[in-house]
Amino acid sequence: MHQSGDNLYVQAQVGGERVGFPVSAVREIIHVPSISRVPRAPRWLRGVAALRGQTIPILCLRERFGMEPTAPSPQMRVVIAEVHGQPVGFLVDGVYTVRRFAEEDIEPPTALLLNEQNGYIEAIGHDGDQLVLLLQPDALLDRKQVERLRQLERAA
Repeated sequence: MHQSGDNLYVQAQVGGERVGFPVSAVREIIHVPSISRVPRAPRWLRGVAALRGQTIPILCLRERFGMEPTAPSPQMRVVIAEVHGQPVGFLVDGVYTVRRFAEEDIEPPTALLLNEQNGYIEAIGHDGDQLVLLLQPDALLDRKQVERLRQLERAA
């Protein structure tokens, strides 16, 4: 099931849903930087951004999850996380908090949730009456997609 030994997650908003990134995978959280579009990239890849001398791909989680994009807002943030050893920025509608979930507040996703399109859901966290989709960053992109992002970065 979940592999974050300390069950510590950064909670973010994507559409009307709360998601959690394991703190162990998160490098930092930043304001939305200037993003350069990449020709012929998938719709959910917003582009690349320069961050302290490194080129980081920026993905829109709304679009990655099949939701409609939204207009930029001051609450939007980019969560920089490691995906297969590559830093990737995930555009989210906002970031709430960092929360430690007790073991009894975490359950495996139901079989109805799991399919090839959303295998990135590691578990479901209960934060009071709110459900939080606990994500596996490495499952948000497969290794081929990460390699393709590296190629796009070099071409940008």
